[in-house]
Amino acid sequence: MKKFIISMVVMAMFAVMPASAQGIAFGVKGGVNFTKMSIDNDAVDCEAGVGFFVGPTLKIDFLPFLGVQGSIFYEQANSKVAGEKIKRQSVIVPIDVRVNLKLNEESGIYLATGPQFGFNVGEDEFTWNESSSYKNTFQMKKSMFNWNFGIGAMLTKKIEVGVVYSLGIAKTGELEAEIDRAKANNDELKPKSSTVQVSATLFF
Repeated sequence: MKKFIISMVVMAMFAVMPASAQGIAFGVKGGVNFTKMSIDNDAVDCEAGVGFFVGPTLKIDFLPFLGVQGSIFYEQANSKVAGEKIKRQSVIVPIDVRVNLKLNEESGIYLATGPQFGFNVGEDEFTWNESSSYKNTFQMKKSMFNWNFGIGAMLTKKIEVGVVYSLGIAKTGELEAEIDRAKANNDELKPKSSTVQVSATLFF
């Protein structure tokens, strides 16, 4: 409930933006993501996995070439750590500044960047089954912080497509691992996850 309230407050902030904004558009955005964790130890292999995200989005243009966009997405991010699939379910809230480079009244390209806040709504931990090789527990963090870099195309006034690279800044979780042939003692590893998002948006 706390995570839901925080997300609603963020969207409410955009809803009360100054009336001087030239354009306000509400829509739905969704797509696929490719997520890979990075762990500060070469003994743990990490691979990218495919997931998805979807949710409402709000775009506000203050000037023809400058605006801001905020969204609330349900995201499922999949990745592999030491050959085992880890699923993370989150509510993510990206808030991006947009530079619009219009080709005409309806189409053009845009560049976007800004912070992304994430709140875990899925499992809190993952335990490996193959205890003969690993004695690991992955503890999910309750919140995450990324920074987004995006580029996209405005196909019409109502349809956009885009690609975002979401760079992991804060820890996604903690991994306490005893790794055969690699470590003699338990060690706390600190994974971060970065994601590539491919999306389509429909504005109403």
